[in-house]
Amino acid sequence: MRKHEKPVAFFFGGETSLPPDRPLLAPPVDVVEDAHGWRLVFEIPGADPDQIAVDVQGRTLTLRGFRRATDRADGLFLRVERAAGAFERTLELPEDPDPERTRATYADGLLVLEVPKKAGGKGRSIPIVKGKAGA
Repeated sequence: MRKHEKPVAFFFGGETSLPPDRPLLAPPVDVVEDAHGWRLVFEIPGADPDQIAVDVQGRTLTLRGFRRATDRADGLFLRVERAAGAFERTLELPEDPDPERTRATYADGLLVLEVPKKAGGKGRSIPIVKGKAGA
């Protein structure tokens, strides 16, 4: 990558860019609970659903994946803040989920998990379906 002659802070003020290979360690998530289960919405812009895995083991839900770095095309990076690389996020649910009825969709940079509640049950990997966000 070719560097610009002036520091990034000159153009935008403040701190310089983050390293382009900075790992996205834990994507942000919103969790909503109702009487039937949980809805988890992870923010993972630019990720390929085929590079994301969701596993449920007991009360533990684990999200793993990889997001590629932004393609600079033929221009110069003036600032790089979007993290790229491997990520992982593990959450402990307050009650036992039903992994057999858990559904995942990815669209518009959001991974939406619908996790129904269930007493007991064994774990499984959750397939991710490409579709419309929030659908």
